[in-house]
Amino acid sequence: MLNAMGPLIRPPRLKQGDTVGVVAPAGAVDKKQLENELDAIRAMGFEPLLGKRIHARARYMAGVDTDRARDIMDMFQDPAVRAIFCARGGYGSNRVLPHLKPKIIRANPKVVVGSSDITLLLHFLVQNCGLIAFHGPMVGTGFGLATMKQSRRQFKALLTGEAKGKIFRAPRAKVFSKGVARGKITGGCLTLLCRSLSTRYEIKIRNRILFLEDVNEPLYRVDGMLWQLKNAGIFKGVRGIIFGEMINCRPQRRGDGTIEDILTDLFPRPRFPILTHCPIGHGKEVWTLPLETSATLDSESKTLELQHCGVKS
Repeated sequence: MLNAMGPLIRPPRLKQGDTVGVVAPAGAVDKKQLENELDAIRAMGFEPLLGKRIHARARYMAGVDTDRARDIMDMFQDPAVRAIFCARGGYGSNRVLPHLKPKIIRANPKVVVGSSDITLLLHFLVQNCGLIAFHGPMVGTGFGLATMKQSRRQFKALLTGEAKGKIFRAPRAKVFSKGVARGKITGGCLTLLCRSLSTRYEIKIRNRILFLEDVNEPLYRVDGMLWQLKNAGIFKGVRGIIFGEMINCRPQRRGDGTIEDILTDLFPRPRFPILTHCPIGHGKEVWTLPLETSATLDSESKTLELQHCGVKS
């Protein structure tokens, strides 16, 4: 479907003072907490506009599926809104996808940023709408919970099209396999990528640099999900892998091993670079990465450099 639409669209870059929509495609939002967290967006020079139904609740989700989808579509169709930032993850993004309108989205390209459960929405925008989407911090569970000084600078630089936003360094990362890889970047939350398998929203990884992250998963579940991807053939043709910090993904008992032990079993003779413990996903510092953007990964120097920022200048 993506090839039939032609080249991916880069959304227009953001400018100081732009209005950005804030929506909740997945889990329910705490109203008081969200209000406090919007100050982080204002401090970056953007003016947040809340979705009309953002404070709704339906069980563990931020309202019924059609209302969450309507908030997203309203933001795409509002010419005053220049970007769409997701408030939080949780659960529910998979349920809004059938209610979104790809033709309208493609005709109104905008920056969309999210992570965690939003992974499936981001890949829908790429694969079904032909729009570059951004895996990065969210209003409530990223900027609202940590100072994230480096992340805020990189977030703003990337989305406003500044060249310095294209280079990522991870001095605290660990090298599992040395090498240099070039290819388009893709990825997201490991749980959600597994959830996409055998659906029409299944992630496309061949010839790409893949980034993976997750949070609060016991180590044996991380092992199981990675083997699910391998047994599904997802790693065939991958050019490089970047793992996030895998926050609180710990062994349950002594002797369970480490993430490196899992990778040794998965990739006994890796022919591509693998970097672990990078600031992606749920940590105190989080990279903002434009999906399907050409990049160079150098695991030995612990750097990732994008060909462009993912936005149209």
